[in-house]
Amino acid sequence: MNSTTIVKLLRESGALSRQEIGARTGLSSATVNRLTSTLLRDNVIAVAGNEPSTGGRPSMLLRFAGETRLVAALQLLADRAVGVLVDLDGKIVFRRVAPFSNPIPEDAKPDQIEHEQALQVEQLVELAGTLIATAKGMGSPCLAVGVAVPGNVDANGTVARMPEMGWNETPLGRLLRERVALPLVIENDANALAWGELTRGAGRGSAGMVALLIGRGLGAGIISGGELHRGAGARAGEVGYLLTNRAAFSRYFTDHGDLEDRIGSVALTRTARERGIPIPATGWVAAEDVFALSAAGNADAAELEVEIFDMASIAATALVAVLDPDLLVVGSSYGDAERLVAEIHKRLAGRVIRVPRVVAASLREDAVIVGAAELAAAEVHDFAYLSH
Repeated sequence: MNSTTIVKLLRESGALSRQEIGARTGLSSATVNRLTSTLLRDNVIAVAGNEPSTGGRPSMLLRFAGETRLVAALQLLADRAVGVLVDLDGKIVFRRVAPFSNPIPEDAKPDQIEHEQALQVEQLVELAGTLIATAKGMGSPCLAVGVAVPGNVDANGTVARMPEMGWNETPLGRLLRERVALPLVIENDANALAWGELTRGAGRGSAGMVALLIGRGLGAGIISGGELHRGAGARAGEVGYLLTNRAAFSRYFTDHGDLEDRIGSVALTRTARERGIPIPATGWVAAEDVFALSAAGNADAAELEVEIFDMASIAATALVAVLDPDLLVVGSSYGDAERLVAEIHKRLAGRVIRVPRVVAASLREDAVIVGAAELAAAEVHDFAYLSH
């Protein structure tokens, strides 16, 4: 327990001398000397130089050697899975992308969905196996696996409806645990984004922040008191179900909420067909495709782009009004979100009591997957530092 306390301190605070470690932990100098010597021998911590000399013998600085331990993280997207190895300093040391052989088409039949879903799960298992084997080959043990998915996840790892992928109540946790013999965390991608930015990105030090993720769907991750707020049924942050006007009460929403039925990938694809906007080779239109076409001068795409900004800002306004966060992080599973930040900030001004700081996810397209890695590391937090 005392060893874990020391390592946790060094991981969070950076390099410290033995005297500083003792002062911050309350441990005796003899205990600090004994435990740090063992941790140095086991390569859990490392020497980081010496403090500047003030005339006497300079004190040695010690740091957490996060590069000696790895976790695997996977992000599930509609057309591919991305896998990385991340050390406990948050650095990605290996990356592998596995395109799905047959992305599930919008008009797929139930038996086709079941078949293609099974193939996708198999590709996820293979990717996880590749990551674990790669870590072993690098001489650094893989301690845990984190998986981020674009859907709600219950306590057993069952993933609720993901219309963009054709998945519905998929027992992903059980399917992966049958094949992966390591601690496993499966989390909603917006929650993973929020956690990644809290621990490694723009949200460091924030007690109350919200991360808005815009990709093929729309979701939010909420941080309250430095922890993820998932809600009673792990559905907190499902902003795609916000109602945009009274007309929403004239229908029911099953596959998508009202807001997502306006700017989610399924909705954008439908709208693009209606307005004659070019459809990508994938057969799906995402927000990033609309932005690119607008920048290229397509007038219909420019009009749809404004609608996306408006709808995303409705979600942001609701989150800010209800939660009063000190930070709103905007992320996109397709990369840079700077344009969205500017447009959302402009629409928040004058429409909420206080506009929080609004920034793009500093980890960019890796924000979600780094968050999944950090959640996996937290799963073995108390023991990871001392495992061999």
